Amino acid sequence: MTVAKLAAPLGAGRRAWGWLAEPGRRIPVVSATMGLLWTVIMLCRLFVGGAVGLADNFDGHRLMCQLQVASVPNGHDVWAYLNPVYDTHVWYGEACSAGGTGEPYYSSEWYFLWLAKLLTPLFGYHHALDLRMLGIVVSVFFGVAIGLICAALPLPVWVRVLVVSLIGLFTADSAIAPYFISPLSEPAAIIGMLFIIAALLRLLRRNYATVFDLLLVSAAVLWTVVAKTQTITMFAGVLPAMLIRPVRFPLLAKIFRRRREPGMGPEPRPRLARRLVVGGLRRTPAFAICGLLVFGCLQFSASQSRWLTEIYYFHQVFETILPLGSDPKQDLRDLGVDESLAKYNGESILALSGPGEVPQGYREFLDTMSMGKIVEFYATHPGRIFAVLDKGLDAVTEARPGYLGNYLPDSGEPAYAHENRVFVGEALFTLFRPLRWVVFPVLWLGSLALGLWLAFHRRLGASGRGLGWVLAAMSLNTMAQLASVLLSDGMNDIVKHSVFVVYSTYLLFPLLVAALGALDKIGRPDQFLPDQRLPNTGVPWPWQRKRLRREERIRQEARRAAERERELEPV
Repeated sequence: MTVAKLAAPLGAGRRAWGWLAEPGRRIPVVSATMGLLWTVIMLCRLFVGGAVGLADNFDGHRLMCQLQVASVPNGHDVWAYLNPVYDTHVWYGEACSAGGTGEPYYSSEWYFLWLAKLLTPLFGYHHALDLRMLGIVVSVFFGVAIGLICAALPLPVWVRVLVVSLIGLFTADSAIAPYFISPLSEPAAIIGMLFIIAALLRLLRRNYATVFDLLLVSAAVLWTVVAKTQTITMFAGVLPAMLIRPVRFPLLAKIFRRRREPGMGPEPRPRLARRLVVGGLRRTPAFAICGLLVFGCLQFSASQSRWLTEIYYFHQVFETILPLGSDPKQDLRDLGVDESLAKYNGESILALSGPGEVPQGYREFLDTMSMGKIVEFYATHPGRIFAVLDKGLDAVTEARPGYLGNYLPDSGEPAYAHENRVFVGEALFTLFRPLRWVVFPVLWLGSLALGLWLAFHRRLGASGRGLGWVLAAMSLNTMAQLASVLLSDGMNDIVKHSVFVVYSTYLLFPLLVAALGALDKIGRPDQFLPDQRLPNTGVPWPWQRKRLRREERIRQEARRAAERERELEPV
């Protein structure tokens, strides 16, 4: 074999690496690779060694019946094992509704389930719907979200890979990933949270926003809220981020641009009133889109079954407020509720099921109880706030419900057994439990403070400040989500309801790493190009930093030497 033939593969490899080394090509290739890689990793995590998921807690029926399927009995308790197989069954009327009320239950998770049902026969499964097919569908969307986040991060390539790898690792945690094979609505909300991060990074990458970027964020938020109304608290962090950038309108800029003659000197800074007017006009599309988004989400929340609202009020009063106090009758009087209902102290709404008359005062309870009364009660009983918050922080450290099994009945595992293939986040939260009153407030409030500091840093470009806004938005969402859990269903199944608080807290760790990457950008000259979308993509690997900085230092010294020579030249 000649030397030329031996050198040919090496030359092809160098040409391929040179093609990949171009920043414009490197980012799409790396992003697509990371998306594909984490799709495969998630599939292996869910299926290698036997499929794992989450057993039904009877909430799955309200979605599955809309697909006209019914669970195939396996001879075990519903909560004991994952039961993935469903056969065709026709449901009518109240048999397919929220709690038998006749009112439908809406969730964007239905589209994932519908796609899984459509693909189930194509993959050789012998039932109308197999939830293992849902695991494949959700894993693919998870990979797409990872790829989009990697592409939108305004950081060097190796930092992007590190950040999305941490996101993937925490999503594969045993407290999160089993939901991907379950009949519950959580998977759509989990994937939606990732799409919100990707859309916010795209929106905030420049000094101005576009209507298209705003619509992408709105679509991600709408999908997440429709998946589970509990996530409506996403507005806490997303809306300020959507309004912070002016929307680019070249025609409007021409109208407000003053014409100045040459030689008149620098243009003076416009007055505050004019800046406020122009800033407000430039954000008019953002205000309109945010208003429509809030209106749509509130309308969807109002369209959900009133039975869910009844459950929330009952569990908040009788399973949360009364058990945490010492005088149930006095608490009921403070709430304006008939004190004879104190007999339901510590009971769930199941205590009212079955034949019999409606208890005295219960109808008045439903007519008069409101979220405003509950908030007012906590405001006048501040000691109860700390009691319920302690329960909430403890539920977050527990991370996943202990009464739902993860394995198939034929796996050989005992009933209600939990799998622990990936337990990084769960183990971390277990260590946090004794210090939960210190660790979580410091993590959430510290992330908010760091995010806002980056968001308003004057020596940081638009993309770096955008990372600060995303970090601040996610920390606000996390704290608002915890408040939503504690003020809605209260102590009832609080560990399962805290899954989004757990996942939002998980996501803060990779976002903090991204924020550290933004700190390295402060003061660098490429931060102040107004239309540059993704600065610093030409600095991909850490070991190249020293060489690039040395070259920049040489250029600056040469520039200063040239300036000195010009100063010494005779006039």
